[in-house]
Amino acid sequence: MERVIGLDMGYGFIKANDGREVCRFPSVVGEASGAAAGPSSFGFQKPDPASDLRVTINGKTYLLGELAIKHSRMAHRGLSATRAEGDDLRVLFLGALSLFCRDAMNDFYVVTGLPPGRMHLADDLVSRLRGDHTVTRHVGNRRHDLSIRLDTIDVVPQPLGTFWAEVLDNRGQLRDDSRLLSGRVGIIDVGFRTSDFATIIDGEYAPAWSRTVPIGMSTGYDNLAQALAERFGLERETYTLDNAVIEGRINVSGRRENISDLRDEVLEDVATKLLIEVQSLWQLQDYDTILLTGGGGHVLDRHLRPHVAQFLLVEDPVSANARGYYAWGTHQNQDQRPVQPVAESRIEEEEAVPEKKSRKR
Repeated sequence: MERVIGLDMGYGFIKANDGREVCRFPSVVGEASGAAAGPSSFGFQKPDPASDLRVTINGKTYLLGELAIKHSRMAHRGLSATRAEGDDLRVLFLGALSLFCRDAMNDFYVVTGLPPGRMHLADDLVSRLRGDHTVTRHVGNRRHDLSIRLDTIDVVPQPLGTFWAEVLDNRGQLRDDSRLLSGRVGIIDVGFRTSDFATIIDGEYAPAWSRTVPIGMSTGYDNLAQALAERFGLERETYTLDNAVIEGRINVSGRRENISDLRDEVLEDVATKLLIEVQSLWQLQDYDTILLTGGGGHVLDRHLRPHVAQFLLVEDPVSANARGYYAWGTHQNQDQRPVQPVAESRIEEEEAVPEKKSRKR
């Protein structure tokens, strides 16, 4: 049976959710120097699986995420619209799924997203990823050969994941307390390369009021990298600046330098550009709620909130889309199941295992 995975393929971070756990790693791919080359661990620390991601696909070994940033001499973050650089998208996609492989053979039903302005690429994305794949996952000196089957891939407008995360629970059921199924709801999904605006009217997606704009955290990262070069003589790739933006500090010759002033300046500039785009697309007075989400949502919240009264930063905005994709996939699976036998199967289960019911109480 297919297992549902919600997979948000962001330009900044990959986020995946299987209903039990969330895995997240930077969207960075690096080449390994040998067949299964990787760093040697002294065993002092036990890394999170997502920060120790090394896979072989079609005979080529890649370091992904934090591992690539730390140990690959040829690491990069693809920012083209199709992310076709060296087949990066497929490598990141399969690398993320390898974290959820429980057996040698794994069937997944994946719900993922594209920016509203890139939905014309959905058929091509599915054709590139559907089918059977073989991935070798390297953990220390061990290798795990995995088979991944992808028969069902749903591609949706990216910000809808956040909407579903707000109105559906983890079982794919409508929340009783949701107030977002009526009225006009806006979603601002701040990504690394682009940002997406989506509108939901009475629970239905409204493409006419949805758009993708070429403004994201990379705009601020580029400016921050230039400012760091001018102030400290540092030359940093943008994919190394995530912690600097979050913490407002950076290491310079063994010292922790405070760069919160530089950080706040570039974030304010990104927020201003986004507000101009939002106001040109939407009449803000018409919106009951505007959800702020995405990897840039939590760092831009304090720069955007003073300007729009309806702003609401969603819970865990970084993984909200992946959470919602999983909820939607689970909801879709329920719709496809036969309804009649449900009551009978419960009775049979209770009769066969009488103690199971008492454990659930």
